[in-house]
Amino acid sequence: MEKRATGKEKSKVVIVPCDSYDEETVYRAMQQGIDQLGGIRQFVRPEEKILVKPNFLSAALPERAVTTHPAVIKAMLRILSECGCEHVTYGDSPGHGSGEGAAGKLGLDEGNVYGAKFADMDHEVTVSFPEGAAAKEFYFCRGVAEADAVISLCKMKTHALERITGAVKNVYGFVCGYRKAAGHVKYPNASIFARMLADIHRCVKPRLHIMDGIVAMEGNGPGSGDPTPMKVLLFSADPVALDTVFCHMVHLDPELVPTNTQGEALGIGTYHIENMEMIVSETVGLHAGQKDGQSSHIISLRELQERFGNPNFDVDRKGTKKTFLSRYAEIMTSLTRRPRIQKDLCVKCGVCVSHCPVPGKALDFRNGKDQPPVYDYRKCIRCYCCQEMCPKHAITAGKRRNNL
Repeated sequence: MEKRATGKEKSKVVIVPCDSYDEETVYRAMQQGIDQLGGIRQFVRPEEKILVKPNFLSAALPERAVTTHPAVIKAMLRILSECGCEHVTYGDSPGHGSGEGAAGKLGLDEGNVYGAKFADMDHEVTVSFPEGAAAKEFYFCRGVAEADAVISLCKMKTHALERITGAVKNVYGFVCGYRKAAGHVKYPNASIFARMLADIHRCVKPRLHIMDGIVAMEGNGPGSGDPTPMKVLLFSADPVALDTVFCHMVHLDPELVPTNTQGEALGIGTYHIENMEMIVSETVGLHAGQKDGQSSHIISLRELQERFGNPNFDVDRKGTKKTFLSRYAEIMTSLTRRPRIQKDLCVKCGVCVSHCPVPGKALDFRNGKDQPPVYDYRKCIRCYCCQEMCPKHAITAGKRRNNL
């Protein structure tokens, strides 16, 4: 059932233009993209237990572009329902708060999810993976372990640690939320963390990846950035290829993204454009009195960037490609991209302190709880859990404006 590029077979990535979260518009676009890959039955069978895994970073309103938009989630659940799939669950395990709380904030309830149930994302199951390159076992949510097939609905966003978060990174939601911070201690830099993510893909083998890029997040992502329209949905069975198309759209060298390089090294996909086939599938108007039709064609990298690119997208493009000097580059990055607290935005809630995974805490209320927390950069491992979880967007990675 798994669709991955092998040998000379190229990884297909389908780009469907979509400029609205109108539910019917999104449904048609989702159907169109999946059909271009061969249809939903290329990836799942009706009798299987299917988990639809969106990005529920936190309980945020849809317009903030923190989470996969509910229109995308509903469209996927509708497609599965129409295919006759009766054992469908959906869910994520965020690092802060509950997945069900995030779903409620997005307006997802039993009456509008086409019979799907919220998966058990609270209880964990230990899964052994002795062939892992970085991780030999995982603490997965029970809903992941019970699924026969997984469909990943990721969000197009920036990320302080990995530069972007997309299809490869979305599988970290398989791990129970309270375990996530400890994972950053165990896998303490971007490359090692990316290898762990690739191991999760090798273990679970998600069948299909769909990226919500109708409105993306740029800047201080993945939770505190700015929404920006990209007006696309991306589809692929190859998570690395999908993320690579995202990189090219925002003029980011995909070789600078550890989840791309480590993902290809461990065999979960390709970031080399010559090993990919990019297909645009779009609705076209026909003659008067006729219904709209569909058109699809293979496009070049140049056409991708001309039609869908945003060279001004706010993403970290600095750095060195992963070579023999990668360890040195990571050390230099850790020295220059410190997380910093903006005094004027901090409300002293302590969420950042509670989510710091370092024993002894790399930041704490060292000047009292009436003052913002203070970093001990000798302990800080630059995992950016504090920046990711801050509910007031008061923490940035490397910016030096009115900070501590």
